[in-house]
Amino acid sequence: MVLGLASGGAVRGAAYRVDAAEWPAVYAYLLQREQPTETYIEARRAVRLADGRRVEALVFLADIRHVQWAGALTLERQAELIAGSAGLSGRNVDYLRDLVEHLRAEGIRDQGMERLLGLVERRELGS
Repeated sequence: MVLGLASGGAVRGAAYRVDAAEWPAVYAYLLQREQPTETYIEARRAVRLADGRRVEALVFLADIRHVQWAGALTLERQAELIAGSAGLSGRNVDYLRDLVEHLRAEGIRDQGMERLLGLVERRELGS
């Protein structure tokens, strides 16, 4: 399981400006990284930069109609799927732990993600 942006929400993150000459290679890389199972919808959205300017950016939005959409699962079911699972980029619990640690480093405590990580860790310890 991975996280994805859902239409209608908001996110704080980074926007990258890519030189036109580099764009084909960057775009190919993004497609390979973000679309291995085609679970996202490629879109362009207006984003607000730290200096207040608005620019158009390429984003990948979760496709809630895709067979792999898991947005309606309970935290307990998500924990069950994550515990012991691995994907193209490694163990699923490591992905979740990395997310929670990065959020904490930014001063963000996401109670849902923290609880999910706790459930997964308890499952992996067999308790």
